[in-house]
Amino acid sequence: MSLSFLLLLCLSHLILSAWTHEEKRLAPKGQPGPAVTGRNSSRSSSRSTTSSTAFSSPAASLGSQGSGLEQSSFQWSPSGRRTGSLYCRVGIGFHLQIYPDGKVNGSHEANMLSILEIFAVSQGIVGIRGVFSNKFLAMSKKGKLHASAKFTDDCKFRERFQENCYNTYASAIHRTEKTGREWYVALNKRGKAKRGCSPRVKPQHVSTHFLPRFKQLEQPELSFTVTVPEKKKPPNPVKPKVSLSAPRKSPNTVKYRLKFRFG
Repeated sequence: MSLSFLLLLCLSHLILSAWTHEEKRLAPKGQPGPAVTGRNSSRSSSRSTTSSTAFSSPAASLGSQGSGLEQSSFQWSPSGRRTGSLYCRVGIGFHLQIYPDGKVNGSHEANMLSILEIFAVSQGIVGIRGVFSNKFLAMSKKGKLHASAKFTDDCKFRERFQENCYNTYASAIHRTEKTGREWYVALNKRGKAKRGCSPRVKPQHVSTHFLPRFKQLEQPELSFTVTVPEKKKPPNPVKPKVSLSAPRKSPNTVKYRLKFRFG
């Protein structure tokens, strides 16, 4: 009895050891325990919170600085600008010019003061700056044209293209309150700036018609050169040499004698 009992114990022990070894082999490798998973989850949550705060901080800073950027001075960029002069066809014809002291008038001959830069502010709204004076064309509340060192709402004008291929420039904010009539940039026949609030300043009058004269870059000529292969001249045929000596008499000469018959 004792020997058989010992054999049964040995067999059961071998079966149990083989079963445990099979379970260990079939278990997934690298599966962390509950404590490890808790640590990793806490680390990932902390990393996600730090990354979210890092990405949200620039947006918050931009949002806080948005009002400051809008209130800052006007920034210039060389793209999208037209540089030239505005020619008014009133009288003998004048070029709109802006002085450094704030004066605005017209000159018959184009000069440095008449070189202007027109840039777009919004849809249909433009600004006009004198290149030499570095000041902006503006219209006051009383309709008087002057030059401003800073770009304000008085410097915004509505640009329209007329049927006669001329442009008109009306103030974007100032107009007659009762009738709603717009105030236009205009010059009189002597070249002086007219008040926009004047009832004679109308878009149909030549004093408000301006022709933009902008310098355009010369486009390069689209041309190309073609080399024509030289034609080879055919070789001159060899002409036989002709002797210039006198012709020789042929040796086989035949003489004919006349025969007479009598009777």
